[in-house]
Amino acid sequence: MVNTVQLLRAMGVSVVVAGSAVGIDLAEQLAAQLGLAGADAKDSLLRHDRGAQAAALRQAGVPALHSVRTTSLAEALTWAENCSLPAYVLAPAAAAVPVEPVVCENDSQISAAWPGMRRQAALHSDFTQLVVAEHLPGRRYVVNSVTRTVDGQADHVVTDVWAETRTPNGRLARTDLLNRHQLLTRALHMYVLRALDALGVVCGPVTSRIAYADDREPVLISALAIPATSATDQALREATGHDRLADALNTVIPPAPAQLVPAPTGHRVVRVHLHPRHSGRIDPYAARILRGLPTVAAVSADLQAAAPAAPPAGTEVVLSSSDRDAIEADCRAIRALERECLYLPAADAPHCERPT
Repeated sequence: MVNTVQLLRAMGVSVVVAGSAVGIDLAEQLAAQLGLAGADAKDSLLRHDRGAQAAALRQAGVPALHSVRTTSLAEALTWAENCSLPAYVLAPAAAAVPVEPVVCENDSQISAAWPGMRRQAALHSDFTQLVVAEHLPGRRYVVNSVTRTVDGQADHVVTDVWAETRTPNGRLARTDLLNRHQLLTRALHMYVLRALDALGVVCGPVTSRIAYADDREPVLISALAIPATSATDQALREATGHDRLADALNTVIPPAPAQLVPAPTGHRVVRVHLHPRHSGRIDPYAARILRGLPTVAAVSADLQAAAPAAPPAGTEVVLSSSDRDAIEADCRAIRALERECLYLPAADAPHCERPT
């Protein structure tokens, strides 16, 4: 660490931004050693750990999930028995672990899911702690924000808010960019501002996942202090005028006064999430049809391949338009392609009708 700090200081480094969740701790330590703007490295867990975040929110009087963070199954079962809730959610404490939380209705289901979740936590992070939390029904939302320090105070700005829609079995189906002027968006906005203060965020980007049930205030599921880049970035920039990476850097390096800010179009933006079937390999002919739909603004890399490709997790299509009906028509077309011919069967035989 000492040699790294000396090298960075000699290079005149003035900004340290974590590029991924595993770099949050290190980025905050480096910023502190270099005397740069950044959160207190002593509590960096608050920027990427579900259990630490819930405890900090409760301590600050901000609505939070009832939860326990532990490596002990016995402790988790005791907590669940004492709470006696209708359902629980089991998840890695590390918010960036790429595994879906599991909803459990009783002790037996928690016990059954525990070993696999511990393995996933150990595989993807240095933290093996798990979190058992209350399960809230209702929709989930993603709120992106950036924070800069102004006159010694943290100034949080919410850049975009998204609503998730899931299938009956819990799989993510689509994510819609919400109008910033809706009452729902404002309620989420106000809650996130309080949560960011409780989590000690003083500069940089944060992606917050929020649960919002009809009979409850919004509550934080998890937060990650990294720029959440994706295939939606260009469509988001055109719709809102915000750029993920530029916003992150502008929090510590003010943009030049003459820098042009793109005028937002106000377009609707929808991320359609795909779920491979059959062999999971994408038919390039069907993918070309998909890419040609009128409102398609971007697709993930596996949908651009010229040969059959096996998509990684996170395949998606980004739609953008001022015409709501056009977006909904393309959503239906995408689902029809998924059902009929987007994925090759096990023998890799093309099964879309092609022109002769």
